[in-house]
Amino acid sequence: FIDAQLRDIQLLFRSAKQRRRDIRVKDVLDKVAKIYEQTIKKFKIDLEIESVGSPLVAKTTDAVLLQLMLNLFDNAVYWLESIDRPDKKIKLLLDGKEGHLIFSDNGPGIREDDAPYIFEPFYSGKGEEGRGLGLYIARQLLDRHDYSIELADIKANRLLPGANFLISFV
Repeated sequence: FIDAQLRDIQLLFRSAKQRRRDIRVKDVLDKVAKIYEQTIKKFKIDLEIESVGSPLVAKTTDAVLLQLMLNLFDNAVYWLESIDRPDKKIKLLLDGKEGHLIFSDNGPGIREDDAPYIFEPFYSGKGEEGRGLGLYIARQLLDRHDYSIELADIKANRLLPGANFLISFV
């Protein structure tokens, strides 16, 4: 188990040398969910992963997807840990037809006045997710591959009442 974890994490350090290829996003997501499995149990967080349509595929590197997922899980777990509620949740929707992923939690959410700044380096507002570099790095990595990450601003893309991110692989 530890050997497999280390091999996955080592991909982060080799990202510049990797070639882009078609990767099923769910495969990387499953690896990251396994990394966070004990933490999620410890804080009694319910993780739900749903796929619709064909498998969601991104032409990128393992390292980009791994870093993206690690950053999103890290933020969600951090903020869910900080609140006192019995029904802590992280929900992901992978939509192969639309080519996007929605990453959602029911934490405290992102304050409206923090929203324009959460993808800035070192921004650390009092709202959810703005703790430093995670979202900035995620956006920079996705931009290099002509993909995007945004706050989900329409109701159809908001799965839970906390932070909701729309990651487009189109």
